[in-house]
Amino acid sequence: MKAARLVLALLLIVPAALAHAQTCPVIDQNLSYFVPQAGPVTMPTEGAAAIRFLRACPDNDAGTSLPNSVRIKVVLIGLGGAPLVGVSPDQIYTLFNSGTPAQGFFGMGADSIISNSMWNPVPTCPDVTMMKADAPTDASGATYITFGGSSMPGVYSRNPSLKWGHFDEEIPVFVGRPPCSPTQLKGKLTSGSPLGTYSLRIKNFDVVGGLGAVLNQGERVTVTDMNTCINCLTAPGGVFCYWCDFDWSGAVNVTDVNSLMSHAGHNCEVPLSP
Repeated sequence: MKAARLVLALLLIVPAALAHAQTCPVIDQNLSYFVPQAGPVTMPTEGAAAIRFLRACPDNDAGTSLPNSVRIKVVLIGLGGAPLVGVSPDQIYTLFNSGTPAQGFFGMGADSIISNSMWNPVPTCPDVTMMKADAPTDASGATYITFGGSSMPGVYSRNPSLKWGHFDEEIPVFVGRPPCSPTQLKGKLTSGSPLGTYSLRIKNFDVVGGLGAVLNQGERVTVTDMNTCINCLTAPGGVFCYWCDFDWSGAVNVTDVNSLMSHAGHNCEVPLSP
């Protein structure tokens, strides 16, 4: 009887294990990629025309935050050269550490994106470690990660659990989650550009502060952020001036400062709660 139960258990476990193994995407890293896009999915803009919308508010309040359905398109190609169809959204994601090493956060994700309630409990900020794909990959192996949430693939719809502050030099994009082996994707500036010509960066109206082990200093737009960016109008060489250029024009101008001012006082619950 014990032997029969053991055989039955193995019959149940082995197919389940095989099914799980089959869900682990194995990509050709030389053919798979992501590319920045904005606008309608059917007629998207790419490259610099899309990147200029990559600016976020720590309350993900739409309007001038992540406008025009700014996103990345992710294309997954298998080792045999065929598109990987039906890859789960859980397996395609951008990765944050949620905080800095000074705050006790480590990992393979962006390490100066601030998205945790440990150091920002008032108001309570959500713990965000990743932004997942909007949908499974389609017949061409493609899907989207629409920043801030989506109502359908590639179309922005505010998700109140996707809020963060500050920025990072590179937000990595991965395929595969443990126990699958995570593989980092390379970016293209446009679909026709060479592989490795683009790294994902999202500017944030929360420019300065929040990186240390001090309570309630991150994920908010303060006077310090405003003064820092205003100073860039007359002293453009400042360390934060690149990150204050919210329209990605190459220099901080009055339009950038006005965009920042429209988010003055915003945090994880202002102006929208949640």
